[in-house]
Order: sequence, then C-alpha cells, then structure tokens
Amino acid sequence: LYKTFFAGQKYRLAVCGSETLPALEYQVVDAYKNVLFDNSQHDMAGTWDFTLESSQQLKVLVKVPVSDAKSEFPNSGCVSIMFGFQEK
Repeated sequence: LYKTFFAGQKYRLAVCGSETLPALEYQVVDAYKNVLFDNSQHDMAGTWDFTLESSQQLKVLVKVPVSDAKSEFPNSGCVSIMFGFQEK
C-alpha cells in the first residue's frame, strides 16, 4: 500500500487482522527502500506513531505468516490498515 504523508503532521498507523489469522508482520519503507518501522522489531506492535521531517510517499508492506497448525483449509480473514492524524 502506498500512502503520502506530510511533513510536521503527527500520524498513527494501525494494522490488524481478524482473530483467525496469526500475528501480522508489517514494515513501513521509504522511496529508497529504507525500513522506517518494522513491527517484528517492536514486539509485533499493532500501531506506530510518527512524524516526518519531509513530505513523502511511504509504502506499507503487510505479511500474514503461514499458520503452524495443520489444517485441511488455509487460514482466512480480513486485514485492516488504518491511518489517522492528530489535529494541531
């Protein structure tokens, strides 16, 4: 998912999945492929609060890990990605 964020604005990114899915992994990457946030390095956090110094387009990469449970059917469910900002 590509999203444009503006300088100086305080944002919150939230990523969540239905209860039937394993814990979601996500990263936020800039145009130069620098990883700005990786929730696997932060106890699988579901949210990230941030402010950027310059306006830019970022990419949110979401990975749904394969479940370890042996099942006849693969896991299924919904994933939500939400963005919010704080009024000044």
